[in-house]
Amino acid sequence: MKKILPLFFVIIISVTSVRSQITITGADMPQDGVSVITATDTLNSVNLGSPGASSQIWDFSSLTPSYYSFPTYSLTSTTPYAAAFSASNIYTYGPAAFYSSLYGASPVGTQGMNKGYMFWESDNTGFSVVGFRADSGAYSNINVLENPKELLIAAPATYGTPVFNNMSRWELPMNVNPADADTFYVVRSTKTITVDAWGSLTTPYGVFNNVLREHEYRIKIDSAYGKMGSVPIYAIELMCDTANNYIYLANGLHYPVAIVHANKNNVIKDVEYYSGVYVGINDVVVENNTFSVYPNPSNGNYNLVDKQNKLMNSTFQLVNMLGEVIHEGKINDQTTLIDINRQASGVYLLNVYTPDGLIKTKLIKN
Repeated sequence: MKKILPLFFVIIISVTSVRSQITITGADMPQDGVSVITATDTLNSVNLGSPGASSQIWDFSSLTPSYYSFPTYSLTSTTPYAAAFSASNIYTYGPAAFYSSLYGASPVGTQGMNKGYMFWESDNTGFSVVGFRADSGAYSNINVLENPKELLIAAPATYGTPVFNNMSRWELPMNVNPADADTFYVVRSTKTITVDAWGSLTTPYGVFNNVLREHEYRIKIDSAYGKMGSVPIYAIELMCDTANNYIYLANGLHYPVAIVHANKNNVIKDVEYYSGVYVGINDVVVENNTFSVYPNPSNGNYNLVDKQNKLMNSTFQLVNMLGEVIHEGKINDQTTLIDINRQASGVYLLNVYTPDGLIKTKLIKN
């Protein structure tokens, strides 16, 4: 009997440990209607702990925001590019800074103020990049497909899940001219995603008791290719970057609790963490030829420009994340100054009541 009891307790403890672990599924991925606020700390580091089967306690409570991002996901079928990105079911639009750090090997990091679309696939296999299309910048109005697509969050996943392997590629044509050699910018990404730890995580936003961590080890190679028609002329490797990214996930949040970005030596570069949700700012018109607002993001001063001289005597309202009207005014000139310097940093909804109806867009205050 003395030998049986310890074995009995070992079995109970093992069963309890297994049951305590979280399983991340496709239902936990970003989806249509999800609008979140993320903060990124570029100054402070965190303790990653060690991979293992035992529950861990991660304390990220000392993080402070260096800047914010505001990803909003909507249905790809509502865009003019649904056919071109047929594998995508949701998208984000706006300055690239909106996308937060879930963009993989796409060129968002160097194009923060350029506007455009990111197209995603969110399903029971996880969250992936399908492609992108810029609306501004040197290479705008080009549909760029990732083929194969890039996996960002793997599912279904629990501790002990086999390693997820992924290879992705995208190609951007540059200076295409039938009379001479054409240049193509090509990015290839190879990665493994390992579900290496689980436990509880505390951030400035709160305590998350059931968190699963996916460790992404990625090698990204940027190259330039020259072709004359279909004949290769040259190939140059421009850059090779190795990174370790740690994605902390919880059920029902539809966005990572935190994402830690580290270099190949595991030196932490920055930490992004979930900081809340929008209220009442999901339905935003992204195609707008009536007016423009710049700079956006800004420190609180915006210029609303009447692009077609149709808004004289129209009115506008600014709505905060709680759905409250915090500023309103009248458009009496081709350019109208909107001043919200006294408001907190964050995302705001601009409602412009035009002769043709209501047009909405988002404003970001840094």
